[in-house]
Amino acid sequence: MKKIVFTVAVVAVALAIGKVAQQNQVQAQQSNTAGGLFPNDFGPASIDVSSYPKQYQETYKVFLEKCSVCHTIARPINSQFLEMSEAEQAQMKKTQPELFKDPKILQIDPHIWSRYVHRMMDKPGCPVGKDGKRIWQFLVYDSIARKTGKNFAAWEKTREKLVKDFKVQHPARYKELFDEGQ
Repeated sequence: MKKIVFTVAVVAVALAIGKVAQQNQVQAQQSNTAGGLFPNDFGPASIDVSSYPKQYQETYKVFLEKCSVCHTIARPINSQFLEMSEAEQAQMKKTQPELFKDPKILQIDPHIWSRYVHRMMDKPGCPVGKDGKRIWQFLVYDSIARKTGKNFAAWEKTREKLVKDFKVQHPARYKELFDEGQ
């Protein structure tokens, strides 16, 4: 009798896990449909983190595993988001004012990654869980490392191409996202 109860319990747990996985897959598919596309989705889907501090190299693996469940990993990697405090922004406006010229290239805000990670974590079935803070810290570090300083020109070129190609390939969605006349 105990064996039957245990077997039924195992089957029930497996079915529940399968249902959650299926729901996550459907959510991922829905977020990747034409209505949910972003220019970011068409850029590189990996980052060379070999020069990053060890903690961020380790968190990158967690980020890939957790965040790719619901959307393309290219989406956050190629995002225009850059999280900097007001003081950091003031300093950057003096040393690198080009960062602030086009929000399609860089959208700079003191809490932008924090808000987005929390927003994702609030979605049903989000696997981020206790790793949210680490993922947020990674995204902040990575964005500054890849999108500012000597790397800005390469970032700007990549991002401009993504936005330009997206406008041609998905004009209605581009207008929805970026139409300045709204």
